[in-house]
Amino acid sequence: MIIRGYEEKDIKEMTTIWNEVVESNIHARHLYERIGFTQLGVIPNGFRMKDGHYENICPYYIEL
Repeated sequence: MIIRGYEEKDIKEMTTIWNEVVESNIHARHLYERIGFTQLGVIPNGFRMKDGHYENICPYYIEL
């Protein structure tokens, strides 16, 4: 997770963190689930890869 452009006070006030990962990135998906993120569903063909094909996006969130 990358949290850039936020001041410390802003981070302390966050209640939810959102993240999205391509469906084929199994290692990242397992990591997010292991640390408590919940998958919201799937966005079909939501991300264009470097080679031009499209991958599904899996959005995740965790309540702080």
